Amino acid sequence: MQVAKYLQTKQPIIYRTFVRSLENHHLSHAYLISGNPGTPLLQVAKYLAKSILCDNPDSLACNNCITCLRVDDDNYPDFIVLDGSTKTIKKEEVGNIEEQFEKTAFESKGIMIYIIHLVENMGVEAINSILKFLEEPGSEIYAFLTTNNENNVLPTIISRCQLLRLKLVNRQEVIDDAVNLTVPQEDAELLSYFYNDGELIFDIVNDKEKIDDYKDAKNAFVDFLEALKKDDKREAIYYSQTSIIPLVKTKESARFFLDMLVEAFEDILNIQQGKSPILKSYDTILKELSNKLTHIDESLIEILKDRNLINLNVNTSLLMDHLVFSIIKEK
Repeated sequence: MQVAKYLQTKQPIIYRTFVRSLENHHLSHAYLISGNPGTPLLQVAKYLAKSILCDNPDSLACNNCITCLRVDDDNYPDFIVLDGSTKTIKKEEVGNIEEQFEKTAFESKGIMIYIIHLVENMGVEAINSILKFLEEPGSEIYAFLTTNNENNVLPTIISRCQLLRLKLVNRQEVIDDAVNLTVPQEDAELLSYFYNDGELIFDIVNDKEKIDDYKDAKNAFVDFLEALKKDDKREAIYYSQTSIIPLVKTKESARFFLDMLVEAFEDILNIQQGKSPILKSYDTILKELSNKLTHIDESLIEILKDRNLINLNVNTSLLMDHLVFSIIKEK
């Protein structure tokens, strides 16, 4: 993803604000980057942080100097990232940052930077630790925190940071951008729910580590829509248990699958209300299901509840089995 281009064209206020601060040497010691799910929070945080370290900045990071390349390769000891997107951030992890940053910087620049992605996913003790660290920032130490929901971030954290809000890009614009980059239409539509940037969707489609989970979830999603069409509930449940659930075998594929279901059920509600669906590639089957399914609201609530359980220590297969049974039973 070309973050510089994204900031210039989609987030010009943030771009100008940070460039001005960097040029005038008026950087804040801590930034809180806020954006809806799907916005490239971590990518933006890394790029802005990298811009402080860059050897040859062109307004912001050049992405070509030795320092930029080392940061990209996770080979810069004074640059630490804690990612709360897949697990709760613990006190010990924050303590490791504090312990390392109390020492002299490894690199000659003397600048130390840490990123906490999705600060709302920190444990209580970790939050208390980071609060103390934010209250008394050391010289040349910079923090970049991100959040999908400002309401879930303590006011005491927000008050210690400069807030940068990412504007949500129109979803159809994201889909069109992805399609123009050769992403298949149906993949662009499905992934626009997860990623609010066409280039980021293109990167995901071409990411060998993530594409398998996405493909498994997509196949399970398509098969499940077909299962919902079956008149015999027992046949639908059997088909789901033997053909669909085995595909959703990792937490990442489960996240994809559940969010695809959220998209589909929201589109079914849109169709019932006379609105156009986002998933135009699935228009025919969604229209058929809108006439066939009842309890759409209840099913959508159940999907959202189970989606929130994914990050907890639950058995993914049992969770999927429960969800599928619940939806088909109510249809």
